[in-house]
Amino acid sequence: MREDFLQPIKDKLAKRVGFRCSNPKCRKATSGPHSDSVNAINVGVAAHIAAAAPGGPRYDPAMTTEQRCSIDNGIWLCQVCAKLIDSDEGRFTVQVLQDWRETAEHNARLEISTSRHSAKPTDEIHSIRFAVEDWQMWRERGTLPDDPVVIVSCWGRGTVRYAFRFRLRNELAEEDHIKRLRVEFHAGSAILCSDEYAIQPDELILPPRKWVTQEVSHGLYDESIFLKGTSVWVSAETVGDNTLLRWHVADYNPNTVPPPATE
Repeated sequence: MREDFLQPIKDKLAKRVGFRCSNPKCRKATSGPHSDSVNAINVGVAAHIAAAAPGGPRYDPAMTTEQRCSIDNGIWLCQVCAKLIDSDEGRFTVQVLQDWRETAEHNARLEISTSRHSAKPTDEIHSIRFAVEDWQMWRERGTLPDDPVVIVSCWGRGTVRYAFRFRLRNELAEEDHIKRLRVEFHAGSAILCSDEYAIQPDELILPPRKWVTQEVSHGLYDESIFLKGTSVWVSAETVGDNTLLRWHVADYNPNTVPPPATE
């Protein structure tokens, strides 16, 4: 006999994740308006983490009926992801699903506690955490036509250099992959430059719940970008679903960056 959730449990599971799928690579909205103006559509499922009946995915015979029907054994998913987790229980383990739920609730908490008017428009909420350290920006004299020595790293007068260290932490219980890492210069919400050579390698495997550190030291050779810009970001895409992620590194004022030395 299946031991299903009561309706109040289903309602709480949906509300605790903002009626979005808890799969961090999906996060599809599961509720919306019906064509009838007084009704709504629900395409979400209150799925069992440990199966509701013997023989089901991740069934745990040691659980009591109360435990099996409790909110702690539930996860809110869209119908596609609910089918997915039951089709490959070796991949979608109890730990993975518990981690999905925890991350989804964390993201929902951030969404309701952060003002969208004050938040930066390209900042993303995701299961990958970002931290930046030791941000520096400076200007170099560069190489001039009459110089007896050519400095390869500094072709033009006023070359802007920058350096920082950033760390990424995958909060999931399974590894995640990101690609196309870039350093971006922004003016407000407009992207002025997306430098594909600033971060090497441009693809990273992020192990579960561990920090990965990358060092960045590069130059910005277009003076107009530097003068128009106001902030620096790191962007990347997830491998598989190509979700765009973007993290804020620093704000800067071109007028406060020291000019290059004359000698």
